[in-house]
Amino acid sequence: MFIAQSTSSDSGLGSLLIIIVIFGALFMFMSYRQRKRGRERAEFLDTLQAGEEVRTIGGVVGTIDSIDDESLVLVTEDTRLRLVRAAIAARVNEQ
Repeated sequence: MFIAQSTSSDSGLGSLLIIIVIFGALFMFMSYRQRKRGRERAEFLDTLQAGEEVRTIGGVVGTIDSIDDESLVLVTEDTRLRLVRAAIAARVNEQ
């Protein structure tokens, strides 16, 4: 009778351990994917060049006129906008 009770508490501890391991693996997988996206985004922003047609996070489409370390000048049909690099969402031809 005492053996059966100790076995059931061991089973509960084992189940808890399995749940903790699963959540740990899930957390590691999610953080890996987030780091990968961050690296891809940084690489994308570093490879932007003048003359490329891009879309901003606000939906403005234009051509990069000039670019420096932190900002760029985006030219639309009749407007010039100075934006930070992080405001660029994608290249137009990549969509």
